[in-house]
This record gives sequence, C-alpha cells and structure tokens, in this order.
Amino acid sequence: MELYQKVRHAVLIDGMSRPGRSGVFWVVNSTTTVDKMLVFPEPPQHGRCGVTYSRKLAGFTEIIDQILIDDRTVHSKQRHTGGRIFERLRDEHGSPGASRLCESM
Repeated sequence: MELYQKVRHAVLIDGMSRPGRSGVFWVVNSTTTVDKMLVFPEPPQHGRCGVTYSRKLAGFTEIIDQILIDDRTVHSKQRHTGGRIFERLRDEHGSPGASRLCESM
C-alpha cells in the first residue's frame, strides 16, 4: 500500500517520466506494473470474488458446508478429506457425481 502511494505521488504530482519511474522503485520490475499502480489507488484484491460451486453440486452445497463446519470442532486427523466428502455425498445423499479416481480406472 505504501509503495502504491509513493509511485502515484512521484508520477502524478512530481511528474516523473514513464521510463524513469520503473527504475527508481527497485521493487517494481516493469513499466506495466507501474501503469497498473496508476490505474488503481490501492492494490486490487486477489482470489475469487464469491463462492463458486459446480452445477452438479448445487443441491449439496449446504451439506458440504455443514460437514466442513463440523470438522472445525474435531482433531485435524479426524477431519474429512475431499474423497471422504464425495463418498458421503454419494452414499448418504445420492449424489450423481463421479470421482476422478473412479474415472481413471
């Protein structure tokens, strides 16, 4: 955040040239990075914006979320793996999804 403010001040207020600005701020390694700093007043957030699920899992998201919430209260060795969650969805709730492990065999 502080680097963004320094770069923006040097370019917008002090009038630093385009080639010179990437050389002064040694953390920034290219002029395109500096250009991005000028577009955004603060660093953009990384990662996904919201929760995304597969369409096949649409009816099972509440069940998966509840399994993961319940896993927070148990010892780490007792928590569900992705494969175990798949098995529970298939066996207990009739999920039609196919496991990648089953497809490769």
